[in-house]
Amino acid sequence: MKQQEYSIISLVLNEMAFEGAIKHFQEAPPGLPRELFEELRGIGIPGRYDGSIEDYRYVDIEFDHEKSVFENCHRQLRTIRNNIIHANKAYRPDPPERLDELLKWALVFIDSVYKTGSPLAERAKEIKAKLKIETF
Repeated sequence: MKQQEYSIISLVLNEMAFEGAIKHFQEAPPGLPRELFEELRGIGIPGRYDGSIEDYRYVDIEFDHEKSVFENCHRQLRTIRNNIIHANKAYRPDPPERLDELLKWALVFIDSVYKTGSPLAERAKEIKAKLKIETF
């Protein structure tokens, strides 16, 4: 398996595990450093695909002070995932270096969540173990 393939699969499966921990088990978001969000803001993230211009409209991502760093980062992780899963990127791919930056950020975010040892992190590991996908 190529590194990019592994990174995409890891992003998708870990985002799913985080979502399960939050929505089905009501686990609280772990504490994370604000720098994680700022790193992604530096990369930039596309908004929705706009068929009228046949391209993505880029948006400035703003930190929602009503939410935790985890919640702000997780929301953007979902956007990255959605852009990949919904096949938009198959037709209008990011330049390889940009996609690489987004995937690297995603893996750093995911790793940071697990390093907290928080109940959410532990529940996400449990979910992955039940599904036999813990290698991701």
